[in-house]
Amino acid sequence: MGQYEAKKRPRRMEEEPPQEPPRRPRRRRKRRRRWNPLRLILMILLFLLVLAAIAAGCGYSYYKGEVAGSRRSAAQVEVEIPQGAGTADIAAILKEEGAIGNDLIFRFYSKYRAQADGSYQYGTFTLRPQEGYDSIIGALQEVQQRLETVTVTFPEGYNAFQMGSVLAKAGLCTQGEFITALNEHSFDVDFMDEVSADPLKLVRLEGYLFPDTYEFYADEDVDSVILRMLTNFQNRVCTPENRAAMEKAGYSLEELVTLASIIQKESANVEEMYNVSSVFTNRLAEGSEYPKLESCTTNNFINDYITPYFEGNPSQEVLTAYDTYDRSGFPIGAIANAGADAIDAALHPEKNTLDGTYYFFVTDVEYTHYYGKNYQEHLANIEKAKAVNRAHGIEGLIS
Repeated sequence: MGQYEAKKRPRRMEEEPPQEPPRRPRRRRKRRRRWNPLRLILMILLFLLVLAAIAAGCGYSYYKGEVAGSRRSAAQVEVEIPQGAGTADIAAILKEEGAIGNDLIFRFYSKYRAQADGSYQYGTFTLRPQEGYDSIIGALQEVQQRLETVTVTFPEGYNAFQMGSVLAKAGLCTQGEFITALNEHSFDVDFMDEVSADPLKLVRLEGYLFPDTYEFYADEDVDSVILRMLTNFQNRVCTPENRAAMEKAGYSLEELVTLASIIQKESANVEEMYNVSSVFTNRLAEGSEYPKLESCTTNNFINDYITPYFEGNPSQEVLTAYDTYDRSGFPIGAIANAGADAIDAALHPEKNTLDGTYYFFVTDVEYTHYYGKNYQEHLANIEKAKAVNRAHGIEGLIS
């Protein structure tokens, strides 16, 4: 019998669970860097420092080349330097003629490196620009062949009118030309901006004409003469040490020369200058019981020079401006040109030999100074001075 063969059912394979689609890996978000202003500032500063270093290097290279003359041609240059020309004028002439390339650098080098201001001569000079500033400066300092020289000495304490008389006797200029130039002309010195131009001043540059012995050329004009004296003042008085002492004392340059001129006229010798200076400094001190200088030398200046200058009829404003018995503090300007010792005494009154604080002094005919701490002592000192004067046949006091 035929067997019935059941159809074999295909064996079902176990159904595999459906697979999930592969996940994409998460991208890590990049953190945004926060803006750091400090870092930016530092970068800018660094950039600026680099630029500054490059600029400084280029500037220094330019300066060295300018001073050395390597930027100039080998051709000779002829320049004409007029009488009375200051360093600024000379630098402008040299630049215009092609002897230098930068007038400001020349002025700086002349003053601070070569220290040649005030030593330049006038005349016609043949220069070799390629040899540099030192060669140019040396050539400009050489005396040109011209007329004979005249030696002139101005004693310490001379005023402008007395100096003008000395110059007139030497044949260099008249006293009137000298006074006019002092009042009206401009001069190339660093301190000119510190000089008062108050119309009540008799002579604008009184106090700034350094007393010394000078050798002038017989054909030298009045402006050149004055410039030499002002330059000497600048070199001798306007030193860093004196500037520091002025600042400490609270004086302007005008006040310094004014006080020094009175000290010069009131003192018999250098030692007394410091004593006299201490008396005036005490009177000038804030809150002083005696705020007026009461120096008879200012009245002498009024009588001997101001009154004659105005033909016997000066204005009351001018008289008051100089009268230290009438006004407190400084007079309007100097009454003479002080020497280095009087300048130093004005700046350092503490060098005096007095034992205490004094406000008065009087002098006898022998130039002995008597100092008093108060008015009673001063009256007693006046009698002492009168006694000495009487022994010499002089009644009263001298001033």
